[in-house]
Amino acid sequence: MNFARRVRAPGLYSWGYNDETCPPTSMYSAWSVITAPKKLLLALETGHATTPRQTDRVGRWLEALLKTGKAEP
Repeated sequence: MNFARRVRAPGLYSWGYNDETCPPTSMYSAWSVITAPKKLLLALETGHATTPRQTDRVGRWLEALLKTGKAEP
């Protein structure tokens, strides 16, 4: 969380709501201090793993950012 204040690049952040390795409370703390453009994708049914939905969404977000320079979808 201490370094989150330094983030200046757009970001798509995603974490599992049931993650015991990186608890959502810690992730929300970091999220709240980031002032750069950001989007949040919660995986409510998972823990410390990546779902196909997350992977697809990150891919589409990154593709849009690279094509347009805007962090959208």
